[in-house]
Amino acid sequence: MADTKPIGEESSLNISLPMLIQAVGLIGAMVWGYGQLNARISFVEYQVAMHEDHIERIEENAYENQDAEIPADIRQNQRIDYLEKEIDRLRNEN
Repeated sequence: MADTKPIGEESSLNISLPMLIQAVGLIGAMVWGYGQLNARISFVEYQVAMHEDHIERIEENAYENQDAEIPADIRQNQRIDYLEKEIDRLRNEN
């Protein structure tokens, strides 16, 4: 420890150019990767919000239509009504 010099005006730091290029490249790659990751997370959050809205609309429609008659039931009921009227007409003829 006796060989250490205090930091002063005459102090210097030597960094090789390849090491500096690697450090800048690494930092650039990390910034680019963070940007890509952030964009993907934002996209997924947007998709989740859109899907939540769509699911809520489906739930509302299902709740509104849960006791509603479906078109096949309506047609079937119309046919049954017609057949009942026809049976009543035939009974009244005799």
